Amino acid sequence: MTVIELQNVQKIYGKGAAQVQALKDINFKANEGEVVLIMGPSGAGKSTFLTIAGSLQKPTTGKVFISGKDIANISTKQSNSLRLNQIGFVLQAYNLVPFLTIQEQFELVDHVKKQGNITKETLQQLLDKLGITSLVSKYPGELSGGQQQRAAIARALYANPQILLADEPTASLDSAKVGEVGQLFKDLAKSYHKAVILVTHDPRLEKYADHIYEMMDGEMTKKQ
Repeated sequence: MTVIELQNVQKIYGKGAAQVQALKDINFKANEGEVVLIMGPSGAGKSTFLTIAGSLQKPTTGKVFISGKDIANISTKQSNSLRLNQIGFVLQAYNLVPFLTIQEQFELVDHVKKQGNITKETLQQLLDKLGITSLVSKYPGELSGGQQQRAAIARALYANPQILLADEPTASLDSAKVGEVGQLFKDLAKSYHKAVILVTHDPRLEKYADHIYEMMDGEMTKKQ
């Protein structure tokens, strides 16, 4: 089932001589249970795509569908609700709250989103799968970068979103770790029926993808 689709999306910044077209007629879709890569060099438009797919900003023209509903022009309140309930983010900076333990990160989600989160049993299974069960009493600053990343993935999935958006998830990782992360996202997509969208310039992730889109100068083409 298609859970996210962009149709003829354009994003234009500025006016007149300062105008920049960051996205040019983007067409894209992802289904539940799939890992989809968005690949391209810096400046290709990947970050702009990510923010529009995640309802952090609106397209200049075009449509963005989440579960069949066009969200291109919804209100700020509706966007906030959408991100809370249907879209999970794993950012390069991990965005874990530094003064909360990993366990308390999940309790914070419970405080903000009181219904619809995964069960404690499913969370335990997820922590086991991610290999961080023994780390839940630690603070982010006590964890390695890879451990923080896995904790951020767990927190994003705890809210039970349909879509998981990850920004450069393998930045600065060696090939062995890239393989672990790639397989992890693939397993999570299949096991939890999520659409996992990875924005990356790392070709080592291609083997774990169901579909690959390439971006260059604001244009997107489907490679696989």
